[in-house]
Amino acid sequence: MKLRRSLFFLTLTLAAASAFAQTAKYSAAPGSKLKMDGTSTVHDWTVESALIGGTLEWDAAFDAAPKPGKAAGAKVASVIPVRSLKSGKSSMDAVMQDAMGAEKNPKISYQLTELTLKEAPKAAGDAMQFESKGDITVAGVTKPLAMPVTITRDGDKLKIHGATTLKMTDHGITPPAPALGLGLIKTGDEVKITFDWVTKKADAK
Repeated sequence: MKLRRSLFFLTLTLAAASAFAQTAKYSAAPGSKLKMDGTSTVHDWTVESALIGGTLEWDAAFDAAPKPGKAAGAKVASVIPVRSLKSGKSSMDAVMQDAMGAEKNPKISYQLTELTLKEAPKAAGDAMQFESKGDITVAGVTKPLAMPVTITRDGDKLKIHGATTLKMTDHGITPPAPALGLGLIKTGDEVKITFDWVTKKADAK
C-alpha cells in the first residue's frame, strides 16, 4: 500500500514538473531601448526610453526547435513608463507627458495575441522573422497592432526588434502645439516607434 501511494505521488510530481517544463519564459533584461520619432513645423524630434518591462513566453518545444507557423503558447506582456521617455529637453518632456495624460495613464502597455514564424532559422543564432498581432494601449486607449518583428537568440537571451507607426489621434491624443515666443509649433500626428527589447530566460523550475 505504501509503495503504491509513493508511486502515485511520484507520478503526480513528475506530471506537474513536466507541465511546468512545457513553457519557456523570458523576462525583461537590461540593454533594451525604445525610440519614438516625430515631426513638427519647426524640427523633427526624438524621445527615447531604456525601460521596457514585461515577459515573453512560448512552448518549450518551439523554444528548442522553432518551426514555421504560429508559435504555440506565445504570450507577451510588456510595459513602458511614460515618464521614462526623454528627449533631452525637460520642457518638451513635460508637454509630451501632459499630452499623453501621464498622471492618469502612466504606462504604455502591449499584449500579444498571435506570433507567426515565417521561416525556420538555418542555425541557432540566425535572426527569426515573425509577423505579430497584438493590442497596444496608449493614453488609456487600446488599439490592435500588427507588425513584423525580428527575434535573435543570444545564449540565454532573446533580442526582439520591431518598428511601426502610430497616430496620436487614434489614441485620443491631441498632437501637442506648445505656444512659444516665436509662434505656435504644430506637431505631426504620426509617430514612428522603433524598439530593441532584450529578454533573458527565466531559471528552470
